[in-house]
Amino acid sequence: MVKTSKLKRFFIIIGVFIAILLLIFIVYQLAFNPYRGTTDKYVEPLALEDELTEKQVLKDMDYTIKMLRSHHPAWLEKDNAKVQAVESEYKNQRKQVLNDETDSYTTLDEWRIISKITNKLNDGHTGCLYKSDNNRYIEDVTQVEEYGVPTEINGTSTDVLLDDFRELFSYEREEYLKELFKDVIQNEAYLKLLKVDTNEGVTFTFDTETGSKEYHYNFVPYEQIKGIENSEDEDWVYYDLDVDNNMAVFTVKECNYDEHYKNTLDSFFKEVNDKDIDNIVVDLRGNGGGNSYVADEFLSYLDIDGYNTWACAIRYGAYLKKYDASYTKINKKPDAFSGDIYVLTDLNTYSAAMDFAMYVADNNIGKIVGEASGNMPNSYGDVLRFVTPNSKLFLRVSFKKWYRIDESKADLPIEPDIPCDPKDALNVTRDLICN
Repeated sequence: MVKTSKLKRFFIIIGVFIAILLLIFIVYQLAFNPYRGTTDKYVEPLALEDELTEKQVLKDMDYTIKMLRSHHPAWLEKDNAKVQAVESEYKNQRKQVLNDETDSYTTLDEWRIISKITNKLNDGHTGCLYKSDNNRYIEDVTQVEEYGVPTEINGTSTDVLLDDFRELFSYEREEYLKELFKDVIQNEAYLKLLKVDTNEGVTFTFDTETGSKEYHYNFVPYEQIKGIENSEDEDWVYYDLDVDNNMAVFTVKECNYDEHYKNTLDSFFKEVNDKDIDNIVVDLRGNGGGNSYVADEFLSYLDIDGYNTWACAIRYGAYLKKYDASYTKINKKPDAFSGDIYVLTDLNTYSAAMDFAMYVADNNIGKIVGEASGNMPNSYGDVLRFVTPNSKLFLRVSFKKWYRIDESKADLPIEPDIPCDPKDALNVTRDLICN
């Protein structure tokens, strides 16, 4: 009888323990998990011309501000002026919708409204995007690549369009905004966002050495664009050895931390050591980011004792947890690389790719060649993905705050040690190594 009673108490204790763990898990998922309410599935948005009621637009606006308030670190920072600007813009836009005589809006209208709200945050990782499988683009990008941004689109100055875009896109650096503008004007959806009439195609006017030139474009799916340099079949990580010039180039177009990356990196360093190459060039131009562990993996092959990492703050529900900067020790490999490191960057070196460059720059591991990164080291990041309830627009929201490793340069982008036109960065580096 005593034995049965003890066994009964044992199972009660175990049951209570499991119930407490289950309760903690549920509370965490509902209140503290940063990923609560997010989606990893692709959802096709409504067509830009599809109509929404006033009630539906207001619901999507309310959903947007709710996700910002409940997930973005800025809302837990004291007296954050940008948060105040977002809240003020949200109230203004909501008031305008309520006072507007019409009850009918398009997806395009709502996209502009929400973009004006998120724009005030100046967070390059937070904003409202139109991601559709049906997006179309100008049929030929050859002229944009050759001449740059046109002076006019359908007779409207691109300076005027850029001013409008400046109020719709959340960005950290003006230089990056202008670089991105060159890309978005090739996308029909974004031209519509900028109120360009695309019903009969679009006409770009360029200033060239031989005078003003006009080109008219129709819109086509991405795979039909003429003038796209990079093939979809081209690998995103690869390397080339230039033994004659005592250099090896490791190109990373995306920061994907997977077996393919790790295997390619391992093979790269083995060949570098086998051929006694003393100079490594890491090409991060055009790399929009991804997983910052690609940099950690690369550094593990170097002849260094370790490296400093950055501090960060992560939002868990109503709490913002600060993690201090630290030092990561390296267990050196027997054949650790002890030569010189050069990293090529441009304005499109962004997010995790920018972090890669920061590791090298702020730990004095190597030299940066090209132009400054597109976003700031002191910034928000790590994106949560949401979809607005009615329009199905794609909403990105940061849930972390990052702090630059070298605090003395907290307000600066990752600037090059050797500034040059990023298109010439590899040649400039080769000349530097050879001389």
